[in-house]
Amino acid sequence: MLEARLPRHARRVGVVVTRPGVVALAAALLVRSLAAQLPEADTAFGKGDYAAARAGYDRVLAADSLNRRALYRLAILDGWDGKPARALARLDRLRRLEPGDEDFMVTQAQVLAWAGRTRASTALYDSILSRSPNRSDALAGRARTIAWGGDLDRAEALWRQALERHPNDAELLIGLAQTLFWKGQPGLAEAYAARARAVAPEDRTARDLERVVRAALRPEVATSVDGASDSDDNHFVAQEALLTGSLGAELRATVRAGWRRATDLRGAGTSYGAAGVVMAALGRGAVLRAGLGIRRVDSDTGPAHPPLPSRTPLTAELGLGLRPGRYTALSGAYSRTPFDETAGPMRLGVTTDVLDLHVDASPRPGWSISGGGGGAWLSDGNGRYSAVGAVLGRVVRGLQIGPFARILGYREPRLGRYYTPTRFSTIEGRAVYQWQRSRWGVRADGGLGSQHLVVHGAVPQTETEWHLGLSVSHGWGASNALALVGSVTNSAAATTTTGLPGAGFRYRTLGLRFQQGL
Repeated sequence: MLEARLPRHARRVGVVVTRPGVVALAAALLVRSLAAQLPEADTAFGKGDYAAARAGYDRVLAADSLNRRALYRLAILDGWDGKPARALARLDRLRRLEPGDEDFMVTQAQVLAWAGRTRASTALYDSILSRSPNRSDALAGRARTIAWGGDLDRAEALWRQALERHPNDAELLIGLAQTLFWKGQPGLAEAYAARARAVAPEDRTARDLERVVRAALRPEVATSVDGASDSDDNHFVAQEALLTGSLGAELRATVRAGWRRATDLRGAGTSYGAAGVVMAALGRGAVLRAGLGIRRVDSDTGPAHPPLPSRTPLTAELGLGLRPGRYTALSGAYSRTPFDETAGPMRLGVTTDVLDLHVDASPRPGWSISGGGGGAWLSDGNGRYSAVGAVLGRVVRGLQIGPFARILGYREPRLGRYYTPTRFSTIEGRAVYQWQRSRWGVRADGGLGSQHLVVHGAVPQTETEWHLGLSVSHGWGASNALALVGSVTNSAAATTTTGLPGAGFRYRTLGLRFQQGL
């Protein structure tokens, strides 16, 4: 009777399988399955086929939830995929299983840094180095984390100390070169990037870094051509050319020349000029920018009226950029320019002094926060204020959405001279999509919301506001690029008329950008 209950193949060979035997057979089959799946996943990981590797490690964990290697590799993949919370959960589990494993500790410190938890990451690296003072990946990780935290001077000191112990370590050489580059010292960065390339000629990071640093040092030319028109018959076309080069290890200069031609129903105007700008690295991620130039403005009101007097005001700019953290940038700038946006302002003989403050931050991958504000003082006694803020968060790969808000206004009305809303405000939902494939890139953005307009002597208006923008770019080499950009909007902030924009107001732009390293 017992034999009748056995599987057919067992009856053929005369094997009697008891319950303990079934368990042992299942365990043996499981061990054989894991023994085959784990090397297959490791092979896929080594070849860079991370999707297959993840699938293989998931199968291993489904059979053995405590498999250290599968947990470790999946934690690494989660970190690379921008999922630090999931990676840290796996690493916490590994640390409970193997509290003293330094490889797990180093990876956990790396993921903590990726997640923006730089203090916790630095503390864990310090713990590792108290046990193994010469461990190079921990030395590199600690220095990199401190650099990401914004203390570039301390990070540089740590990179140099680590290189005294490991003078030919490619990761340390690359890290020091990157930190020097962030500090605005591309000349020194180039020397260490070249050493890293000599030590590890096949290392892609070292190769890319060397290209970027050399591109930052060599002269480059850039030019842009822009045109715009609106439904109120204001039109302009403008061209600007730039030549940029290094004046030393921490100095870089740009010579800029530009021309603009504008027309409206009353006549036309032309402005052109040149300026020189010097940028200097001050240390701790700070960069100072200063420039002077001149710009001539000629305008007329058509054949029925005599031409207006020409003028050639001085132009100036002064700016300071700060990098308090790896993903945070703060800037303040002052500029003095003629009011020559379109033909109407060109006839006024007005110059503007503008002061702006701006901050950009990316607290976590896929998220960005930006904001700023400032004021402008016009030579006719008027003044303008403005503020803007935006938050974008990743929804799916390449797509970000979030709110955008803007407000501006003039202190005094200038009816019949230029557009002076007492207050303009808008809030919209905005979407940005970016696609990159090889050297081609596409960026599309759009927004839909509401705008409120208050103009002296007119009834306040509230209406729907929208905009669409598109750019297509192609790059080659380290810093060469060509891009075509365009946009269309009904925003009242874009108007230059002397009164209220009409209900069907449209403002359109089209531009071409070119940049080439010499």
